[in-house]
Amino acid sequence: MKINPLPLLQRLKVWQLWLFSVILSVLLTEVIVAVMGLLLKGEVPPDYLLTGLVASCFVASLVVAMLGYFLEKLTESQLQLYAIIEAEPECVKLVAADGTLLQMNRAGLNMIEADSLDQVLGQQIPQLMTAEYQDAFITLTKRVFEGESGNLKFEMRGLKGTYRWMDTHAVPLRDSHGHITALLAVTRDITEHKASETALQEALDRLQKIASRVPGLVFQFQMRPDGSSCFPFASEAIRDIYRVSPEDVRDDASRVYAVLHPDDYDGIVASIQASARRLTPWRHEYRVKFDDGTVRWLFGNSLPQREADGSVLWHGFITDVTERKRATASLLESEARFRTMADSAPVLIWIASPDKFFHYFNKGWLEFTGRTMEQEIGNGWIANVHPEDFQRCFNTYVTSFDARHEFSMEYRLRRFDGEYRWLLDHGVPLYDEQDTFLGYIGSCIDITRRKLSETDLRIASTAFESQEAMAITDKDQVILRVNQAFVRVTGYSVEEAVGKTPALLKSGRQDAPFYQAMWKSLSRDGHWQGEIWNRRKNGEVYPEWLNITAVTDEGGQVTNYVASFSDITERKTAEYEIQHLAFHDSLTQLPNRRLLLERLKHGIEVERREGKQLALLMLDLDRFKAVNDSFGHQAGDELLQQVARRITSRLREVDMVARLGGDEFIVLLEDITHPDDAARVAEGIIADLSKSFQLPQSDDVQIGVSIGISLYPQHAVNPEMLLDYADTALYHAKDNGRGCFAYFSEDLTIAVRERIALEVRLRKAIKQQELRVFYQPQMDIASGRIVGAEALVRWQDPVEGLIPPCRFIPIAEETNLIVEIGEWVLRETCRQGRQWLNMGLPPLTLAVNVSPHQFRRSDINALVATVLRDTGFPAGQLELEITESGLMENQDKTTNILNSLHAQGVHLAIDDFGTGYSSLTYLKHFPLDVLKIDKSFIDDIPHNKDDMEIAATIVAMGHILGFKVLAEGVETLEQLAFLQEQSCDLYQGYLKSHPLPADDFVALLQANDSSPKKPVESDR
Repeated sequence: MKINPLPLLQRLKVWQLWLFSVILSVLLTEVIVAVMGLLLKGEVPPDYLLTGLVASCFVASLVVAMLGYFLEKLTESQLQLYAIIEAEPECVKLVAADGTLLQMNRAGLNMIEADSLDQVLGQQIPQLMTAEYQDAFITLTKRVFEGESGNLKFEMRGLKGTYRWMDTHAVPLRDSHGHITALLAVTRDITEHKASETALQEALDRLQKIASRVPGLVFQFQMRPDGSSCFPFASEAIRDIYRVSPEDVRDDASRVYAVLHPDDYDGIVASIQASARRLTPWRHEYRVKFDDGTVRWLFGNSLPQREADGSVLWHGFITDVTERKRATASLLESEARFRTMADSAPVLIWIASPDKFFHYFNKGWLEFTGRTMEQEIGNGWIANVHPEDFQRCFNTYVTSFDARHEFSMEYRLRRFDGEYRWLLDHGVPLYDEQDTFLGYIGSCIDITRRKLSETDLRIASTAFESQEAMAITDKDQVILRVNQAFVRVTGYSVEEAVGKTPALLKSGRQDAPFYQAMWKSLSRDGHWQGEIWNRRKNGEVYPEWLNITAVTDEGGQVTNYVASFSDITERKTAEYEIQHLAFHDSLTQLPNRRLLLERLKHGIEVERREGKQLALLMLDLDRFKAVNDSFGHQAGDELLQQVARRITSRLREVDMVARLGGDEFIVLLEDITHPDDAARVAEGIIADLSKSFQLPQSDDVQIGVSIGISLYPQHAVNPEMLLDYADTALYHAKDNGRGCFAYFSEDLTIAVRERIALEVRLRKAIKQQELRVFYQPQMDIASGRIVGAEALVRWQDPVEGLIPPCRFIPIAEETNLIVEIGEWVLRETCRQGRQWLNMGLPPLTLAVNVSPHQFRRSDINALVATVLRDTGFPAGQLELEITESGLMENQDKTTNILNSLHAQGVHLAIDDFGTGYSSLTYLKHFPLDVLKIDKSFIDDIPHNKDDMEIAATIVAMGHILGFKVLAEGVETLEQLAFLQEQSCDLYQGYLKSHPLPADDFVALLQANDSSPKKPVESDR
């Protein structure tokens, strides 16, 4: 067994060391001296022994001094090492091979909640861990005592019950001979880091959930300064687009580059580098090629931004456009095949577009006329039509095109040699797979020889090639011949009809005097025509228009009768439908305004005569427009039909419901006993329409209804006044919060008069410059500084004082004054902004609200350009706020207007986001810069978890789309702290300031710039 002498030496005193050294030195020295004396003199002289004794004392002193110095330094190093370990903020511990704790520093004792080392010395370390990690630590201990090192993350329960997450690194501790004596472990507390990882994963999961609803791949692509690249974020769609997982490319994008088509690779790389260099949007169409040979076309669209570390980060979408490319190629190939076939066809072929523009003639046509394509296209070809046929030919084309009916006609067309030839032209309307009308295609054949044939052939072709049913009888009315149209209309075959008389078709609806008059006319005039009812073979009775002509010989004697007739069932049905449409709504089949007025007029006369009363209920659907915009007009039509059925089911048979148009309905309640009867019906309708509707696009569509009620004779005694008063009451119901009903009354009349008076005063206020612009600051959440302001209009009335916009803006929108007010606010805001810049104030973004009425009824692009030019205010500091509903109206026109505004440099924001039905698919097409979260989602934070989730989702979605996100209505520090956690960019609200006049806002701005900014804290 080997012994380490150092611990023994450390425990000896200095005098003990000296005595030990003296004894040892004397013995050794005297032995040496004795040996030398014997060797030199043969004896041991006394003086030799004395000299050895002195020398041994000197050597002993020297040894003691050296050992003392060595032990002092060794003790000092051990104390320093112990102090370092005790000061270490991480846990340092020694563990025996059986898992027993041998030593632990103060940081470790704090982590396991031990008061002293004695409390845990000798305990098993695995017992401090949760059960699922105990075996892992035992395995790690075995590996360490086998000479390896290792790491382990585990959850620990302290002696006082606190759970913590730990990360430990363990190595073997060896003695001077290399033997492993213990496990040395350094452990750090990663509880907060673990919580951050969990929160980050939840945020990524939420982002993935949002991205999964977006068509195609949503991604972030990062190019680092060293040229490497990665996808920090990619939605699950990347598995289909590139056949990789988000994890495969999170740190390295090489697997995406590997599947790029070799022919497109250089172009893609060049386009990415150009986008990074100029920070311009990246839009590129390219191919990918997979190992199995599959080639797909992709289209990418993204926006870049420069990061602090010098890298470039793109946010965007990638969609698979393979099917679109294939369809385009197939269409081009199909068109080429068609032209080849048409040019080789033995007939003349033409094609016309829906606007009656003839844009194609085949080779046969051009060879027939001897003219070029340029001469024939448009209406050039019609110049070759015979003058006698020109008008008839032209009329046939026009009427057939307008009706979109298949047609056939004959006309003469001049050939290349100047001869007019008879053509039979047959045109057929063209439709695509979506049933969209594309125009006509026609073919012509030369029928000149047929036209010049014998009379019998002409008669036969005239009689039996027509579209009408025909029958020829002898003078005794025995049927000799019938055509196929006769067979088709009557159901009788040729064999069944020939040899019979027309009585075969008799329906019994015409009496004997009818037939007597018909034959009398035939005898007198030689022909008869009229409407008659006949019976088909299957027994069905149908109406037909019948022409009978008597054929006479040279002596004037009747030899035959020629009858032609056509089934006019469709015409009779059309007449009925026309009659129905004149008094009914085509969509809901409800009575329309015309029928309502007639019924109302009659009802008033009856009630006046009998001394009774009636009620008129005017209904307007709430949120119908949002449903129409979100799901399309087809869904809106289906919804209106369901609404009509629900209202009808609520009424008596004597009542009437009519649709006036749009989402407005009228209910007429006749013979009511009390005004409350109308209220009960209104409540029932409101309840019925408040229930969810099931549409093909969504099975949970919620709308509401507001109802205005006028009564006869209490409110009016004529139809027009009753309608007007019901409409007035409807607006009163809407003002009360929608989803309710209101009666027309004298009090309401007074309110209407006050409303009109307010309109007059508002017009006067505009002229007398009583309007004011107040400014509410918009704060940058990260820096705490004012970076902008929203301009809000106020009315400084000389009598009432400051009038809030909620009182006069609705009137301004109804009377179109909003256009004039909006222009004034825009001009005043830009003028004030220019003045602040001239005063040396920092540049601010000034946001101006644009009403949907102003957006629709004025040339907003020209107005903005003029105001910016007149005031000198920079376009880049102007922000126009458009409401979500305003954006969704006429989306194509809106997109064009927004693009023009954006081209001027003006920033665009969507106001009150989340209150409408706008979808992500539409929103991404608008050139927006800022997304403003509506105040209703902020008010209940942090108490309402649903609002917190919605707000967080809107922030994430806005950032994905490249928008800055601003929260409105922030009033508490808790709300601001939450927004800061969600990385929201901006906020405004009473927490910072109410809207202020211009001078007060300047004072606030200057105070804000001079005050130190503190991070937002919350006790949540």
